[in-house]
Amino acid sequence: MHPVITRALRRQRITMVGAVVLGLAWGFLVRARSDDALLTVVPMVLLLVGSGVVLFRGPSRAALRVAPEAVVAYAPPRAPAPFAAYAVAWLCFQLVHYGGQRELGLLRWPLAVGSVALIVFVLVDRWRQVPTVELSPEGVGFGRPRRAFFVPWSALAAGQPILPTAQSRTLRLVLARPELVSREGGRRRRTDRELLPTQDVDVAPEFLAAAIRHYLDHPAHRPAIGTVAEHARLGQVIGGK
Repeated sequence: MHPVITRALRRQRITMVGAVVLGLAWGFLVRARSDDALLTVVPMVLLLVGSGVVLFRGPSRAALRVAPEAVVAYAPPRAPAPFAAYAVAWLCFQLVHYGGQRELGLLRWPLAVGSVALIVFVLVDRWRQVPTVELSPEGVGFGRPRRAFFVPWSALAAGQPILPTAQSRTLRLVLARPELVSREGGRRRRTDRELLPTQDVDVAPEFLAAAIRHYLDHPAHRPAIGTVAEHARLGQVIGGK
């Protein structure tokens, strides 16, 4: 599993760096050729395209994989949707293009500070973590190499997660003991819900929901999670429902 995460993180980092370079370069190009209105429209078109890809992107149809060396069943990241990269490129373009327009007056500075803050936030998030889901004998985790959150089996309420609809982008995990959930930075969960994102991980949401519910209802099978034999058994159980 580690090589999969490493490659995905490298691709994600290269994509984000490329977005910054492209956005800044396009902004300086537009400033140098301010009479060409078409150059100003292109970044907005790309942002709309990226938004459309995310909006109409269907869920994965894959099953969980196994990583016996890590003793987990997992879903790797999907091929990245371009929205984050397009958004960063557009913000970098805005920063250069509108930052040089003196007629905006003092409004330039709030726009510049806001753009920089958003760019840094997205870059840091995408630099440190790719979306993955892991089922282990201990519980359900999201995110690698830095884990966004981890939900022990003992924290989950019985009879869930509720099977997702075709439009669902997350699984809602109801927590019986939210104080047991660990999150990045040591933050504790203060509500009885945890949202497990599924849009950017390569597993069918209904398969993932069924797997979590199966292990929640059958704790005797949890110690075998991550083994090839257990993976085959789980596929037969879920596929036979």
